[in-house]
Amino acid sequence: MPLLTRHTDSSDADLAKHVVGNALVIYPAGRMTRETQELALAVAADEEHDLVVVDLPAGSPITMWEAVATALPRRGRGVRLVIGGRSRETTALAGHWLAQRLGRTVLAPDGPVIRGAGGSLFVHAGQSSGWVRFHPGRPPRWEAKRFPRPSWDSTVMSENFPTSARGIAEPLPGGVWIRPAGDDPLLQHNRMQIIEAMPCQQDVIGVVLGSPGGIPLNMDDIVRFWRELPDGTKAKLRFIHYGPMSIPRGAVLGQMIADVLKHEIVCYTGMPTGVAAEPDIRTVVGDGTFGWYSFARELAYRPAKDGEEAPAPRIISHRLPVAGAQEVAPEVYWYSIDAVVEVVQSGLLLRPPTPTPHTDAIRAIPLDPGTHNLTYDAVDDRDLERMRYLAEDLQQRLDKTTRLVSRIVHAVESIGAQSAVRPVGIAQQQIEPSTTVDWFAGELEQEATAEPVGGIGYEAEVTSVLWPSPRPRRPAIPAATAAPIRLESSPTPGPASMGPASTGAGSMAPQLPDLPAVAAVAAPDGPLDSAAVSAATGSTVEEVPVESLELSVPAVVSVELPDLPVEQAGSEIQETSAPAKERADARIQPVPEPEASALLAKRGIDDERAWLRRTLASEFGTMSTAVARVLSQHPGFQGALSRSSAQVLTDAVAVQLYLSGHGEDVDRALRTGAVGPHVPFARCVVAGLSRLPSHRGPAVFTTSPSEQELDLYRNRKLITEWGFLHALVGPCAEQQGTTDVLVWSMTARRTKLLEASENGVADRVLFVPGTSFKVLEITEADESGRGRVLLRELTAVEIDEDGRVDQNRVSLDELALNSLHRQVDKWAGTGPVTRVGPAAAHRFGALPGLLVD
Repeated sequence: MPLLTRHTDSSDADLAKHVVGNALVIYPAGRMTRETQELALAVAADEEHDLVVVDLPAGSPITMWEAVATALPRRGRGVRLVIGGRSRETTALAGHWLAQRLGRTVLAPDGPVIRGAGGSLFVHAGQSSGWVRFHPGRPPRWEAKRFPRPSWDSTVMSENFPTSARGIAEPLPGGVWIRPAGDDPLLQHNRMQIIEAMPCQQDVIGVVLGSPGGIPLNMDDIVRFWRELPDGTKAKLRFIHYGPMSIPRGAVLGQMIADVLKHEIVCYTGMPTGVAAEPDIRTVVGDGTFGWYSFARELAYRPAKDGEEAPAPRIISHRLPVAGAQEVAPEVYWYSIDAVVEVVQSGLLLRPPTPTPHTDAIRAIPLDPGTHNLTYDAVDDRDLERMRYLAEDLQQRLDKTTRLVSRIVHAVESIGAQSAVRPVGIAQQQIEPSTTVDWFAGELEQEATAEPVGGIGYEAEVTSVLWPSPRPRRPAIPAATAAPIRLESSPTPGPASMGPASTGAGSMAPQLPDLPAVAAVAAPDGPLDSAAVSAATGSTVEEVPVESLELSVPAVVSVELPDLPVEQAGSEIQETSAPAKERADARIQPVPEPEASALLAKRGIDDERAWLRRTLASEFGTMSTAVARVLSQHPGFQGALSRSSAQVLTDAVAVQLYLSGHGEDVDRALRTGAVGPHVPFARCVVAGLSRLPSHRGPAVFTTSPSEQELDLYRNRKLITEWGFLHALVGPCAEQQGTTDVLVWSMTARRTKLLEASENGVADRVLFVPGTSFKVLEITEADESGRGRVLLRELTAVEIDEDGRVDQNRVSLDELALNSLHRQVDKWAGTGPVTRVGPAAAHRFGALPGLLVD
């Protein structure tokens, strides 16, 4: 294979490319890593795209990516890109850049790539991560979590969510793991064991229950997971008993699940392993290790009718007891001229062709994970020796793993032992006495998980295509700004309790009576995807992805918010939308004190939500009804509305109100670091934005900066915006200004879902307060053309605990610059588009990080 020789930089290594297994591997000549080779050999084939594994040194310059583009095959198919040892930001930028450079669709992983069983690749790093599809000239679109993509891969099966105060449903390559909250070393070990063993099946969802050695989970965890699923998905579930569950001693977990759900369910008799087309099922013993290969693979349980005994489970799939045996009835095969072998739950039953009086009882004996029962029986005692002889013969024909744990037992002995035996295996070591199964009441109680929804040990950056080891996330701002926010108020903060800046004349709204309690199901919030917020504060607000954004929202109800303060340290803040020639003084925004910041505290924002509902009074009910009607029509919000409707609706109302004219003064107050009623309102807006879809890629707006503002940018390459930053997904023909500001976004939020039907901006994106940016390029406007400011959003992995930026990210800057330049060229070739009307035009144009007096 010829080398890809480049002469642009003598320090760059030559690249080589080889087809390894189902993938094209591009790597420095003579330095293909063993990990890359093993990945390429194991990965499944992609029938629709060219599968390309790129193995480049960290910090590779942009010229090396040009060589990668040159090495790719010249054809019209898309490219599935796997990059080892790179952060989410690098892969996203590389995917976008290659799509523009090649003019082809590129699928790139937004998160670490985890190798699953059977050649599958799984991408998960918290909310909204996964395989992202980059189209030339179009916004990127979330594609899936898993490759090859199963029929059931959807948003419900792709994100973490709490199932109880101590349980979490976590997506895995082959399905979902309902496990205890936390991420201790034992949980990490169990996770790896499941990933390496359980293949991703096209039409089967493995639901692993519990974690060996962990705290027991109860039926509430299963019920809440079940209620999240669409009806068409439930028939694909296969429950797997892996760890301790809180059920009555001696009870059968599958039957308990069917009775509580009032629905027929199917359980695997162990952990599926091997190939995805027809996996083997290995039993799970008490310590979590795998036992013998079960003959009965799947058992169907039907709910018991009131006052009646539960029906026996039905075997719906099994493996052959003997290779080449002829089936004479369901689960029954000829073994000799006078005997048949039948597959039962506990193993195999060798008996005469006519069932014996004990046959039904043997069929009802549950499986022992540690022991394979090879049972024999006969109608006449004279035939017992013959059946025992055949059982011994059959034992020698079993696979080694099963043969070593087999015991030959007479039917009468087996039934007698079962009537007096205590539970064995998982049941013996891990089942606790039952708690009351009252899942409906459990849905209505407020719960708090032991960890955030996304806190499962995934990292935004990995050094290899392996399961990452857990490390604490690094804050995106200095620690001094990430202190918990304490409201100097009663439990529900009002305008009078927001601090000294809110006590001036005209800055305090009248105290309103408390609203009646809102009926809601409170669920723990999950981390914001915005790096500058979640990493800084450890905030816990759950993001619910939204797939469809076609509905418009009714006009916002007219509501009077309290006057917002515009004073700090005696200086009067003036409008920032004045023309450039009137902008006399510009300065860097001050870092706000915790009580003046819109960053979310670890304690949550329940007080702020209560304050907003009380302040809006009766208008809140009108607005929340309109918002709820819109959210209910989007599948991504349905789960959130069922678990924490009060939180979701309050935050969504705050976002809609902010996008209207009532939110115009909020940004000016946030940028000054003032304390006042704008702070709790802004925090509700931040929480609401976290539930909206993220925008990765170029964003743009137009402004007319003064020379002083540009000088501040030239002298300070890193800036932080403490208000909300408004931008668009494309240029607007109606925006006035001399300079285009282009921002490479990783966490901005698309607001289309909550924009008002009148004066709304469908193409708006918002960056939350506390987002940091890096200045990449400045071109001043002159007679020859328009000015241009190019920025890149910084993410958590680039900033350490002390607020220092990692300087080894030059390649990210090069990729972002190159992509932004290409985007400018594409926009130049399109016709003018009007995206912002006159009523909202003034919300766009403030340079991030600056305060203009």
